[in-house]
Amino acid sequence: QWNPIAGVSHITRLSADLSRGRPRSYGIEQMYPHQGALPRQDDRYNTMPYRFGYLPCPRPVSTCYVRFDHQNRTSTLYNAGSATTLDECCFAPRTRTAPEGAGHLVGVAHRTDENGRSDLVILDAEHLADGPVAVVKLPMRAIGQVHGWWVPEDQLPSSSG
Repeated sequence: QWNPIAGVSHITRLSADLSRGRPRSYGIEQMYPHQGALPRQDDRYNTMPYRFGYLPCPRPVSTCYVRFDHQNRTSTLYNAGSATTLDECCFAPRTRTAPEGAGHLVGVAHRTDENGRSDLVILDAEHLADGPVAVVKLPMRAIGQVHGWWVPEDQLPSSSG
């Protein structure tokens, strides 16, 4: 039977020693105490080793976005407060050639004390604890986005054709 407490998601590392062919066992390590789902990283590093990851999480404090530094095993939080819920976030590099983690974290915040009205929040991904660098106040509740990607303007199709 499903146990929702035991099934809470964490950032976890799965490792296998493939040096002898088929592995007989796997190593599973919970890396941080934060709970949450739908983690992200800089999409330029998909399928490659990466240092920084991001996660919307309801704990250890109120709803927050957390930035993980896997190299140093540290985390930094943006605490959105108890009257806010956060959807999955996207990472947008500051420039095409910006170092990993230099850019913005973009996500939708729902204000539970305002009947669920939503805001688009934009945070400096290197300084989450400083709070949003911009907030776009929406007049209604926006449906939560799932699995979005940041697409640089130069990769968009031309509107002339």
